[in-house]
Amino acid sequence: MPSEDQEQPIKSETGNHLDQGHINRKKIVFNTAIQVVSTLVIIVLLNYLSFSQYLRWDLSTTKKFSVSDETKNYIKEQLDKRVTITMAFLKSSKVRKQLKLLLEEYSRISDRKIIFNHFDPVIDKTKALEITNRYEREIDQNSLFIEIDGKVKRLTENDLLDSKGRFFTGEDAITSAMLAVTEDKPKTVYLIAGKGRLKEVNDRSADKELINLSQKNFFNLKELTLGNITKIPDDADSLILINPETDFTLSEVGIITKYWEEQRGALVLLLNPSIEMPNFYPFLRSLGIRVDNKYRVLFSETTGIGGAQKIYDVQSKLLSENPITSNDSGKITTFAGQTCPLSVAENNEMLLAKGIIATPLMVADPKFWGDLEHTESYPKQSDQDMLPSKNPIYVAAMVEKGSSDGDATGINNSRLVVVANSTLLDPIPTKLNIEFVMNSINWTLDRQERIGINPTNLSNYKINMSAEKYQTLFYLIVCILPAGAFLFGIAMWSARRN
Repeated sequence: MPSEDQEQPIKSETGNHLDQGHINRKKIVFNTAIQVVSTLVIIVLLNYLSFSQYLRWDLSTTKKFSVSDETKNYIKEQLDKRVTITMAFLKSSKVRKQLKLLLEEYSRISDRKIIFNHFDPVIDKTKALEITNRYEREIDQNSLFIEIDGKVKRLTENDLLDSKGRFFTGEDAITSAMLAVTEDKPKTVYLIAGKGRLKEVNDRSADKELINLSQKNFFNLKELTLGNITKIPDDADSLILINPETDFTLSEVGIITKYWEEQRGALVLLLNPSIEMPNFYPFLRSLGIRVDNKYRVLFSETTGIGGAQKIYDVQSKLLSENPITSNDSGKITTFAGQTCPLSVAENNEMLLAKGIIATPLMVADPKFWGDLEHTESYPKQSDQDMLPSKNPIYVAAMVEKGSSDGDATGINNSRLVVVANSTLLDPIPTKLNIEFVMNSINWTLDRQERIGINPTNLSNYKINMSAEKYQTLFYLIVCILPAGAFLFGIAMWSARRN
């Protein structure tokens, strides 16, 4: 009989003795080898898939590390030349990180058509000297050089921000610069002068806003007085008229008509609804646009203080069946001041026979109507008014005139945009109104690839909390949560020991 102190063999549930001293080390080694090999195979496969099937997600709220679909289409389908982008930015720049990530995305989606390099001109002085000699431009500030076929466009950090220096507009500026470099000749837009006075507030006005747009979108802006000429200049790629306070003379209308019919006319008109233009409006009617400036677009709102009030600030929805506003389809913008309705001759057989297509761009909110007796103190709808229940109240429209056989290329087609309001570029304009005007100009300039490429804004979020809540949050983050994690670790350690 074995003594009590002698170690007894352990029995399994089936009654078989287990040999504690014998361990099958060959099986353990084999099992471990299989695990190691399997892990290596999985790592290799993951790296292969990540290299061959690269996917990138931008999880930021404002998608600030992504580019628009319009930019992607331009780079992938229309860009047929090699582009070299050199970024010479100090590491202290507030936009350096976002700009670098944005340009890396440009390079990635370009399929090696865009070569991107970056350096700090203070740290890498040799590279800075090389770039200075290559482009013959001193790097005296943060600079971005875009080179295509030996032609170079330089952007500074200020060019990548909005006019107030708050928002990053890199995609807008970079793509515009690429287009400007690849164009055979710079685009020229003439601002028709001598027809009105532009409102100025705090040293800001519509013409100054237009100058800013020309610099950001790389087109030449010049002034043109029709009374001094007999023909629109041959280099005029587009004309823009803002807030006319006098009508055109018959000779001036003749000049514009000739420009439209013979020179590939392109016009953007921001009209003043309070000004009668009996000489000019028949020209627009011949193109399918009637300016109903006897009416005003408004609605009546009843308040507890003043009773019924007239509201002229029109809320308008951007429509989708056109190239100008299709990217912003469904968005709502507001026109300040007074606006009149536009009647648009859509699908008119006589106009179609001439190759003329008129299309609405914006429609007023259904609560607005075209009031004929808009000077009344208390407006109300009548049978003489233009009611949205009968026909939509349009406030902006476009016209394209091509060949009568329906040429769909759009090349050398005359183009016109009419807005029945003159305040879109007035001091402190809305972002959507600026985009609409710029998209209209780009469409008349035959820059369809630029339409819809708008800047991504950096958004700052601030949480307003009282001092007591800040103190509570401090104790929660600094004391309570770390202490809870420490105690949880102690509990887990103790449980495993036992």
